[in-house]
Amino acid sequence: MRLLTIVFIFLLLPASVVAQERSDGTSWPERIGGDAADGLLAVAEWYDAPVTLLYLARNYYKADNPSTKLVSLPPAAFERTIAEALGTPGNSAGSLDTWILPTAVFGSHLLYAATRNITGDADMRGVYARAFAFYKVLMYNHIATELIKNTVRRTRPDNSDTKSFFSGHTSTNFVTCAFLYREAADAIDHWQALESSPLLSATLKASAFGALYGWAGYVGYSRMADSKHYLTDVLVGAAAGILIGNLIYDRYFSGDDMTSLPAFGAGVIDGTPVLSFSVDF
Repeated sequence: MRLLTIVFIFLLLPASVVAQERSDGTSWPERIGGDAADGLLAVAEWYDAPVTLLYLARNYYKADNPSTKLVSLPPAAFERTIAEALGTPGNSAGSLDTWILPTAVFGSHLLYAATRNITGDADMRGVYARAFAFYKVLMYNHIATELIKNTVRRTRPDNSDTKSFFSGHTSTNFVTCAFLYREAADAIDHWQALESSPLLSATLKASAFGALYGWAGYVGYSRMADSKHYLTDVLVGAAAGILIGNLIYDRYFSGDDMTSLPAFGAGVIDGTPVLSFSVDF
């Protein structure tokens, strides 16, 4: 239903837009269809077909079915302490429908590409490819999240069900922000006006990183504050989202063999366990 909504958004553009012809004589409907098809094929793999079918059937495996819970994973004592200190049942901004931001991102990509196809002869295959690759990361992240949720039994802090591990809100927002940050970083790298300003370029990347990952981090915190998840639910959800988003982006859009995955670390400082990560700008 969400996908159909997005399709209608860019099909119902103002009828007053004048159709323009490409130099090769194609009309704008042909440009949209051709560029969209080429963009989809650029990021399509044979194994996407069964994954897509599984994703389309997602409403059938959302139920909290005890018979599929093969692993029991109770929260650690320190997680219970954190949950008791932070948790207040409710719905903060970070606990709103987790698909609002991804739908807006996917729709904006399609709307931009279709508008350019209608108003000019620009080649939009790359934009369509990024849109479909982004939807791919959402599908793979969703299936991975639900697979674990339906395999691991962990009761939520508010006792509403046993699908606490791991946080779907957190993984979805981190996979979204990981993909968006990579797009933003690439755009900044290819912005000719910044070629002579490496400091400004690094500042813009750091700002994009802080804004995107800051929001995703807030979502994770809000899920604990709303008594829906424990700390490890959020940490594993964040790691899953970052991993899936970066791996798929690297698969199709990275110009080299390097990855932009943040480097995670763990240790003990003065007897206190700590987690850390770093990323290159």
